[in-house]
Amino acid sequence: MTPPGDPVDPAQLVDTLFADRFRVRRLVSEGANTAIYVAEDEEHGRNVTLKLIRSSLAASPSFRAQFDESIRSVAAMSHPNIAAVYDWGMARVGNTSTAYVVIEALTGGSLRDLFDRGRRLSPSQALGIGLEACRGLDYAHRRGFVHTELTPSKLVFGDDRRLRIIDFGLARLLGEPVWEQPDSVPTHVAWYASPEQGLSHSVDGTTDVYALCLTLHEAVTGVLPFRNDSTVASLSARVGKLMPVSADLGPLAAVFERAGRPAADDRATAAEFGKELMHAASKLPRPEPLPLLSTGLFDTPAEQLRSPDDPTGGVFRPGGEGTAPALVVIPLDEPDADDLVEAIDASGSAVDDAAGEDIDIAVPQVGTEELVILPLDTGIGANIQRNSVAVPASEQESEPYLSSAPATRVMPTVGTAPVGGRRRPRGFPWKIVLSVIVLAALSVLGVLATQLFRTPVYRVPELVGVPEAEALNLIAANGWEIAVQRERNDVVPIVGQVWRTAPQAGIDLAEGEPFLIVVSDGPTLRELPDSTGVLLSEAQTRLIERGLDVEPVEQFDEVVTDGVVISWSVPGDPTLSTGSLVEPHTSIRLVVSLGPAPRSIPNVVGVLLGDARVEFDSLGLVLTEEAPQFSDEVPPGLVISQNLEPGTEVARGDDMSVIVSKGPDLVAFPDLGAAANFDEAAVLLSQAGFGAELIFGDAQGEVREYTIDGGVPKVGDSFHRGTVVQFKAL
Repeated sequence: MTPPGDPVDPAQLVDTLFADRFRVRRLVSEGANTAIYVAEDEEHGRNVTLKLIRSSLAASPSFRAQFDESIRSVAAMSHPNIAAVYDWGMARVGNTSTAYVVIEALTGGSLRDLFDRGRRLSPSQALGIGLEACRGLDYAHRRGFVHTELTPSKLVFGDDRRLRIIDFGLARLLGEPVWEQPDSVPTHVAWYASPEQGLSHSVDGTTDVYALCLTLHEAVTGVLPFRNDSTVASLSARVGKLMPVSADLGPLAAVFERAGRPAADDRATAAEFGKELMHAASKLPRPEPLPLLSTGLFDTPAEQLRSPDDPTGGVFRPGGEGTAPALVVIPLDEPDADDLVEAIDASGSAVDDAAGEDIDIAVPQVGTEELVILPLDTGIGANIQRNSVAVPASEQESEPYLSSAPATRVMPTVGTAPVGGRRRPRGFPWKIVLSVIVLAALSVLGVLATQLFRTPVYRVPELVGVPEAEALNLIAANGWEIAVQRERNDVVPIVGQVWRTAPQAGIDLAEGEPFLIVVSDGPTLRELPDSTGVLLSEAQTRLIERGLDVEPVEQFDEVVTDGVVISWSVPGDPTLSTGSLVEPHTSIRLVVSLGPAPRSIPNVVGVLLGDARVEFDSLGLVLTEEAPQFSDEVPPGLVISQNLEPGTEVARGDDMSVIVSKGPDLVAFPDLGAAANFDEAAVLLSQAGFGAELIFGDAQGEVREYTIDGGVPKVGDSFHRGTVVQFKAL
């Protein structure tokens, strides 16, 4: 099905020619970002793996530029454990174009395929995979590449059984946008993520080491540490937590403990991880071949391979169970060699032994020296082993069964002519028989001495979580040199219980060897971070990440912004400060600002405007003056009214409006001398703000008198606007 936003169904590309070069044969898988195909490179006549990026992702010009730069750098890398990049670029797909990468065909399946088939690996098999992965990672890390998404699906095998890491460069390019919001990361990716990725911190090569450690742990135990059903739960579960190790891991437990540490600075690099795996290899048996999906035509049992990538077979090692027969190598110029020389004809084969039966002896030539190496049986009548194999001196040290032989003697020849060019009378090989008897006697004495003087060996029991006294009792009779050390940790936080031992459980330890018990001194102390001046959410995150409890207390503050921490303290111990160490789950009190306290509106009616402004300024409020009004009751300059009731609560910075009094509305009495009659006088009074009333006479008659409330007004006297003047006329 075509994903939303992608115009092409991936299945439609099958049996088409892609980019005018790659014949698409089969769709292998499709995910949210890519589709993977098996294809044939018609230009070079080889099978390849084609990885197609969703066109919706490749549409951005910035993505295309980063894609080309990243894959170009990856293609320049050349390492046996990193998948080779053959080609990359942009190509048409239907009506659009998208990015693609072509890598070598890897048909052996991935480590995820083994997990999905219910396969679990032995510690030896996991160690081998880890070594190959570490070599590839170290090579890439030294060149500045970090994978960032090293899951079992990214560890893939070829027909040669060699592991390759795929998607270097591409995984980080496609994953970085998703990691900007960790809760949107696919859950199957979060399972193998490092703690620093879950915290959105910067990553380096140790991020890949952590992911590889998780993968190898899952390969051996079948359990993936810190796995949860959700992305958020999976990421948070590993923050500050040590990698859980068990006795099932054997010698790998200590190696995984360092590679899986939560702090990147404490974690092993890829090179250090690989070296520690090499040291652990000496304590493990030889691994069985991996049960890969695809096998080669000439598969050979692992014990017969000269090297891991030699498909043509190896040297057959006789003797069963890896035990080598004793070997005797005799110089040709010694007297004891006469019988052997006579037994070898000119071709170096098909001669008679002491019993008169045919034997086959191969005599290789090595430079100017020839060696005949003959297995030696302890039976007197079989001085020459049938179907023996001659091995050049140059290979003696490299073949394990040669180094395990009890004794050897060298039989060189000069020149390049084959041995057996001369015959001598046959005599009884007394010295050979005597040598055999002496060697057999020495072997018996060695076995007896070993049994008599062997140091007792005891297996380390599982002591993690056991009280110290009980643990010491359990191992008291083993005769080990016991040392007790106390450390804080979060794995076993109970004081007095064992939280780790060195060596770990399951390791054999001889009497008299040193044995370390590390007893828990309580949980790891947490360093108090400075939480002042940051948002409450950020301060809570810092404290919770350290396993501390948060007790927020809200408080008004005139300076600190709402939601920002004003101060913090540890209740009961005010002396603690930034950098102090405390137990986990210590309660940290955060005083959080609610912003400025609310203001209560004062009553300023009847107050001078200037005094009202001073009072509002002191409260952090704004006073706004509306248009002043006349008032007969309120003297000029005083506040007549306010728009908010006294006692109303408002925020700092809010405003309130007031109306200020202009005093009574008074007008001056005009001069009426120019008025010839009532009508003219009425006009003059109206213009001055007075009213006029004729109480006697004719309006056109001469004005005899005028009064206000019985009194005669004078020019310039003040009266309320609208005062009525009464007239009498003739």
